[in-house]
Amino acid sequence: MQVPFIDLSRVTQKVSADVHAAWKGCLDRCEFVGGPGVARVEQNLSKILAVPRTVSCANGTDALIVGLQALGVKAGTKVAVPNLTFWATYEAVAVLGAIPVLVDIDPDDLQLSFDELKKAHEAHRFEAVALVHLYGWASARLADIRAFCAERNIGLLEDGAQCFGVKVAGEPVLSKATVGTLSFYPAKVIGGAMDGGAITLQTAEQEKLVRSLCNHGRADHYAYAHVGWNSRMGGVQAAFLNAVLELAPEIVSTRRAAAERYRERLSSHGKLRVYGPPAGVVENGYLNVFTVQGRGGQEIVDALKAKGIGAARTYPEPMDAQPPTKGVAIPFGTLEHSRALCKSVVNLPLFYGIRDEEINASVQALLEILG
Repeated sequence: MQVPFIDLSRVTQKVSADVHAAWKGCLDRCEFVGGPGVARVEQNLSKILAVPRTVSCANGTDALIVGLQALGVKAGTKVAVPNLTFWATYEAVAVLGAIPVLVDIDPDDLQLSFDELKKAHEAHRFEAVALVHLYGWASARLADIRAFCAERNIGLLEDGAQCFGVKVAGEPVLSKATVGTLSFYPAKVIGGAMDGGAITLQTAEQEKLVRSLCNHGRADHYAYAHVGWNSRMGGVQAAFLNAVLELAPEIVSTRRAAAERYRERLSSHGKLRVYGPPAGVVENGYLNVFTVQGRGGQEIVDALKAKGIGAARTYPEPMDAQPPTKGVAIPFGTLEHSRALCKSVVNLPLFYGIRDEEINASVQALLEILG
């Protein structure tokens, strides 16, 4: 059996009729930048995520850049960044001329290590942290990280590109985030028909600043309070997202169930370490994550692909291995856990609509490879 790593058509087939009708309305009204559909996206997100304010933007990377600016990050600001993340987290810091301080992950939940974060602050006194809720769950030490930053007046941005639907202590993970960011890249749990992003905020003052920054820094139509960005969502994108958001409870619940089925099938195998959410955190089923004792991740992926299983590796290299970080970022400590995981990490197919027989075929192929 051929199993793709991801099949977006299983979402689009569900929303196609509603989206086509909504798109016609956008064309008829010429609703191309902003408009009532975009306002509905923001309202829907605020309600689902239990946040007071949400501002849409053009993509998840812009959300990170503007979110960091909302926290006062500028050229020369030191910002702690996990050494294991997607490049955009690092990129957003670098684009602002800030100085990334690379911090290792916890070897158990794979999130930014609280212990290493504290040590890194002692050494480098960073003024902000980009905390990534990676792999579809969150840190076991999230409350500690938030308290640590609050006590020391460290700006905390929570990169939620992979965490839509995650719950911590029964609440949406971004509900208490000072500044949170979202990506609607099509492969995300809630993906768009093109790039899209959003920033979650707690105060009216933050919202005013962020809306200005996303719209060229405008204070009025031809008056400007800031040097900003052209980062706006349009009605066509919003129409698709609003349809997918209607499906969000089903998307998240079925992905969680698929992730759990993988865990049930694989966790008892002696050669495998299967990762998942820590106690008190409910995942969203974004990724299946495991390593194989004594085997490299790429070796396993190549063998799975030879059997028709669309495996992947998120992520095969840490931030400190990327050439643009050299001489710019400050690596803290050994970074041993992020480096080791990147060498060995493997992901099996996991997406909305994945069938039991596709999960079984993926598991069976892996077990055959392991012997």
